[in-house]
Amino acid sequence: MWKVLSVVSTLLALATTSVASADDAEEGAESSGWFVSQLTGDWRTWLPEEDFSPEPPESHHMVIYEVTQNPYDEPTPEQREAAERLVEQSIEAARRNGWFRFEQALEDGYEPMVDDRAHYAHREYVTDGRVLDPERPEFLMFYDTRNGKKLVGAMYLMSDLYAHGPQIGGPATVWHYHLWSHERCLWEGLLALGPVDDQGECAEGVPSGRSAEMIHVWFVDHPGGPFTTNMALPPSVLRELEERTY
Repeated sequence: MWKVLSVVSTLLALATTSVASADDAEEGAESSGWFVSQLTGDWRTWLPEEDFSPEPPESHHMVIYEVTQNPYDEPTPEQREAAERLVEQSIEAARRNGWFRFEQALEDGYEPMVDDRAHYAHREYVTDGRVLDPERPEFLMFYDTRNGKKLVGAMYLMSDLYAHGPQIGGPATVWHYHLWSHERCLWEGLLALGPVDDQGECAEGVPSGRSAEMIHVWFVDHPGGPFTTNMALPPSVLRELEERTY
């Protein structure tokens, strides 16, 4: 198994650090509900979901909000094991299905998103009602390199627009959703196809100002951890990815 799996445990531990002050932790420990934070960097300001009213951005394409339960806790041993198993099974399924070859992913039904060169969606898997199924990930993530498209991970999407994703790894497995400045057309109410027309209507799909919740599973050594929302990869990882053969 690749070295990415050998560092998953360490990254899971790092994924829950630097989220709040001691006072915040004491306050958060009293709540068992869901918390929301806008993605603005490594620091998170978690607010109880019932006290949170996200507003669409005025001048940006979108904002990203992360959601979690009990963000001030550490994952339990059982949660860590479940998270590591999801990473391992996701990588093995991709290898078994040949998805590390970009052409094979396209043949198997993955198609590019509008204005997005990294995420490739599978419409059948988006609507099959399955959650966190390594054999049927709703998205595969490919990065452009000088040696062509390279698979960097999978992304799982919830099958209901407002449902919370299952945190099998506890606070290490943080889900996120997008809030757009202008409504986009969601195929089957889930898959974003593009912006609404000038009349606010969709030729295909229904208008929505937000996406369903989703979670990344990285197949590379992302410094933010195997489930981090941040899409940026450091130059060292990109160089290694560029030379990687499968």
